Amino acid sequence: MSDPALQGLVEDREAMCALVGRRVRYLGEQYEITDIVFVEDMMILSADSGTEMQEDSYGRAHRRVPKVQNLRFRDAHGQPTQAWEDVSFLDGPLA
Repeated sequence: MSDPALQGLVEDREAMCALVGRRVRYLGEQYEITDIVFVEDMMILSADSGTEMQEDSYGRAHRRVPKVQNLRFRDAHGQPTQAWEDVSFLDGPLA
């Protein structure tokens, strides 16, 4: 990926943190960006619908949790990953 604006975004911690709370469509489903984990270069998406059962430490279904997607937002070289092509912002494009 060679978009300079996207490259600037993934290098800017403040700009990435500002994405938290924005609504996106990923692979045909609606999600909210709920966290950015810089240590692992991950963007965490949580779905409104499609809850999943979470197991307890014994493997028993225990409670419903939102469906979560963990997307790597940059590769080992600091370049934006392919995941950005699958994410569209519902409130408009990135500025």
